[in-house]
Amino acid sequence: KKGKKNQAEKLEDLKKELKIDDHTIPLEELCARYGLKNAETGLTNDVAAARLEKEGKNQLTPPPTKPEWLKFLEQLFGGFATLLWVGAVLCFIAYGVQANEEDASQDNLY
Repeated sequence: KKGKKNQAEKLEDLKKELKIDDHTIPLEELCARYGLKNAETGLTNDVAAARLEKEGKNQLTPPPTKPEWLKFLEQLFGGFATLLWVGAVLCFIAYGVQANEEDASQDNLY
């Protein structure tokens, strides 16, 4: 349970809106915030490797995907398909009612 709680907290952190002001602050303040000594040369290899280890790669997380079987079921029972299923069931019910009569036609089987 602790792992799920920690994972839920991480998910909530990802959902929070980011407040980024890096593009509005002066260059000196930006360098101080990120620990840069010289904006011209950037990070040293050691600092860059340490940040990569700590924060991970600078990449977007892929969006969650639905399993294929769930997509199939949504197509099978969602939207207009539901009306078609209801119509099919009503046709079988009507045929069942008519099948008890002597001169039952098979008009309700399609």
